[in-house]
Amino acid sequence: MNSWGEFFSLIAALILAYSTFSQKKSRMILWQALNAIVCCISDFLLGGYSAVVTNIFSFLRNILVVKNKFDKKYTIITCILMIGVGVFFNNRRWIGLFSIIASVQYTICMYLLKSAQHMRYALAVNLLFWTIFDFAIKSYPLFIMDIAIIVVTVINIIRYKNNKAEEKGEIIVTKL
Repeated sequence: MNSWGEFFSLIAALILAYSTFSQKKSRMILWQALNAIVCCISDFLLGGYSAVVTNIFSFLRNILVVKNKFDKKYTIITCILMIGVGVFFNNRRWIGLFSIIASVQYTICMYLLKSAQHMRYALAVNLLFWTIFDFAIKSYPLFIMDIAIIVVTVINIIRYKNNKAEEKGEIIVTKL
């Protein structure tokens, strides 16, 4: 057990959870860029090298998204690099592929999805892959936080949906 790796994974998880409260996609993505940097440190210390690589590309991707320079060409290039370099540095066999799949999935969603609400859906799916990866590399604080963030993200999805319905004068009953 690497306590420094787990410490950084906890900080990264808190940053990611905070990002789900953002009302604007650009602000959400900036927080997630910071998350990617902290995850690089955590994954390196915990020995998840494919995740280090994909998080470096995720950081660069997020900066391009915020600057409105992330187009179809960059999406394709980023996905190819994530897969190629991620597989090359993968030291966790099939488990290492979960970080690559998660990063490619979210990269494609960043290009295709425009609203923060849609990005919340993408994040919930994305975190399912990261949950498996984090458990496998024994990053238990991040594993627990991944599950908590999925719950928070789903709550924020429902909250946003209810707020939009109230603005339109609609009544929505949601059971959790």
